Amino acid sequence: MNPEDIQRFVENHRVAAARVAADARERRMSASEAFEASLALLRLDEELNGSPFDREDPVTRREDLEMWEAWARLRVRWGRER
Repeated sequence: MNPEDIQRFVENHRVAAARVAADARERRMSASEAFEASLALLRLDEELNGSPFDREDPVTRREDLEMWEAWARLRVRWGRER
């Protein structure tokens, strides 16, 4: 990677974070407004991507597979030592 690209990315990120912070200070939400906004985002996500409980998640699937493989290796070793 080019170090100049990384520096530009970091600076853009800082500018964006400052804008978000300024916007949050200017347009404060009450707790109930923030809660309603979060529910609206969750509804939008569900409309776009389906139920979060029915989604296929490749990361979770990979982690589950790794767990079962590790468990299988342990069981094989445990069986040999007995």
